[in-house]
Amino acid sequence: MYDMNSIGSGVHERTPISARAAAASLQQPRSHFKQTPSNTRRQQQQDNASIQNASQNSTHSDDELGRLVSPPKKNRCTLPVASFSLVVVAVALIVTWQVFPTEEIVVKFLPKFEAPASPYMGEEAPGTATSDSDQNNGDGGIDIDIPLENEVPISDATSVPSFMKCPIDSIDELCCNGSPQNCELRVNETMFATLHNAMSTEEGDFTFGFNHYKTLEKAMVAGYRGINLDVCNCNGKLQFCHNVCDYGERVPQEVFSNVVNFLKEYPSEVIILIFQATTEKGPIVWNDLYDEMKQVEDFEDMLYVHQGEGKEWPLMGDLVKSNKRIVTFYFNGGTCTDDICPEPFLPFFKYTAETEYQSANLDELRNIQYSCQLTRGPGGFKGDFFAVNNFVTPPDPEASAITNTQKFLSERLTSCANFNGKRPNFVYVDFWGEGVTSQLVQYANKQMASQKEKEEQKERS
Repeated sequence: MYDMNSIGSGVHERTPISARAAAASLQQPRSHFKQTPSNTRRQQQQDNASIQNASQNSTHSDDELGRLVSPPKKNRCTLPVASFSLVVVAVALIVTWQVFPTEEIVVKFLPKFEAPASPYMGEEAPGTATSDSDQNNGDGGIDIDIPLENEVPISDATSVPSFMKCPIDSIDELCCNGSPQNCELRVNETMFATLHNAMSTEEGDFTFGFNHYKTLEKAMVAGYRGINLDVCNCNGKLQFCHNVCDYGERVPQEVFSNVVNFLKEYPSEVIILIFQATTEKGPIVWNDLYDEMKQVEDFEDMLYVHQGEGKEWPLMGDLVKSNKRIVTFYFNGGTCTDDICPEPFLPFFKYTAETEYQSANLDELRNIQYSCQLTRGPGGFKGDFFAVNNFVTPPDPEASAITNTQKFLSERLTSCANFNGKRPNFVYVDFWGEGVTSQLVQYANKQMASQKEKEEQKERS
């Protein structure tokens, strides 16, 4: 700010004065003026002129002037104040977490990956499995085990493991699912290592909540012969997804084509496909899925058609010889065109009783009374097949690293078999690359085949 009132030798000389002094001079009382109306107007004009001149010629901004005129405010954010504020925020968060149903709110808006409510009641499951006289908690004499020293962990899944290879010296001998002995077992006497939510894999670009790291195609090479797939209606197009279309999908024709190619490469193998309808995004019509199958060369020709409920199941060897090596089931609703379903499609829970599928942790899986009870399928135990769920919900790779071990799996399958009086057929697992599931299943089948042969010899004698 400059004083424009100084005049020297006819030249206006601008002498700098402080902004504080200028402001102070404007604020001093004009007591030396007589307060007449004329003087008052004159004084106001002079004040306005002084303020205007000060504003036009000041080299300081308004903010700087304010800081110069008014003393700076004292910083009130001291360490004690900041610490107290943090404590208040922390207490508020804790109280909110404890009092408000935050977990329920989060779950409400997250995609749901839970299976349908148990027990499921649909047309394909007219009865519901219950704990009745057909079930027991004793030792039924069923033992499912493999020698510990013979464990063959699945690591790369790029080649068929030794326990799934048909003997080289028996080229002319019939071989079924990796062993000639399996050919003498009927389909409902055979055990199948089964992929729970097989399409849901990290390699398949499922965003989160996936059930496996590696794809179902690699699992087939590693010895898995049961494939459970969720069928979704994504914007009018059928996809294999995990309840929610936007978090990962597999194209049905691509999967079917890969299954056919595998079966052509390994003509001794039988695959079980188990489809689960997910209807949240739209209706599932099983005839539409059948149409997808018919678009894949040779797929329809390989489909097995069962003769009906209560009819005897064929030998595994019969399926291999007739090249009818794909058995299909469906469940969880869905409809069929004019109530006529495709011939190869079998209602899963008319033929299969299943154990509890909602075990939250290892302790619940170890609880035989809870995890081995029958929750879905025909009432009592009247089914041809028995499915044992050996996973926790939500999917947990660390848990699977335990559940898929020889010790845990042998004990669980033996316990559930004796609890229900029937050997398992479908052994559902997550994270199939962990543990020795497919190997244990193969040994269990050999065990069953040897037992059956002994019984038949005894009857003949």
